[in-house]
Amino acid sequence: MLLALTAKADIFDDVLNALKAGNAKQLSTYFNNSVELTVPGSEGVYSKQQAEIILKSFFAQNPAENVIRQHDGASAQGARYAIAVYESSRSVYRAYIFMKDSGSGFKIHELRFEKQ
Repeated sequence: MLLALTAKADIFDDVLNALKAGNAKQLSTYFNNSVELTVPGSEGVYSKQQAEIILKSFFAQNPAENVIRQHDGASAQGARYAIAVYESSRSVYRAYIFMKDSGSGFKIHELRFEKQ
């Protein structure tokens, strides 16, 4: 059980590193086939490819200066989530990442950036 929890925690490290790098392509490898995505100016359910394009634009306009994990946990149903602060030179956002096991490992089902 401890090994499983460690593996789940590591995926958030990988996701947060992709956020820090502003690497939409790397981040999209963790997406479910469809992703509920919220960034300033775009909100909806998108395919992996659409979400990658939207995030690429968001990262270009708001390059990360720092990404700090504030909290992570799990629901009773086994879903995992993390909340981080995404700091760019233009704004500070609260990033919310929600992942579920899709059968082939944990995938991002929801990703939100809310301006603080």
